[in-house]
Amino acid sequence: SKMAIEFTGTELLTGTEKATANKLINEYYEKIQRELKNPTTLKVHIKEHEKGGERKKYSINVQAIIAKKVFEANSFDWDIARTLHKVMKSIENEIEHKLHSSDQHPKQRLK
Repeated sequence: SKMAIEFTGTELLTGTEKATANKLINEYYEKIQRELKNPTTLKVHIKEHEKGGERKKYSINVQAIIAKKVFEANSFDWDIARTLHKVMKSIENEIEHKLHSSDQHPKQRLK
């Protein structure tokens, strides 16, 4: 099955960062695919968080589209690998949360 990953903003990255980012995105993508067994589209958009200052701070927005549901997360940090781990963990948690809550019957809410 074709990998559906849209990766934009990579021109902000160095060659090494780009390689790291690609590797991580692919790993998380495969993991999500394995767990969900549903076609998944992953949109990863990298922006520069704020201009100014010595170091570049990255802002990463990720959208995962799974079975017509859209999950979204943002993260920012100086380190590209750390930023990606953070944002992909958020996406995973959100997916898990949504899927598990839809398995169960609605719990009675206390008024």
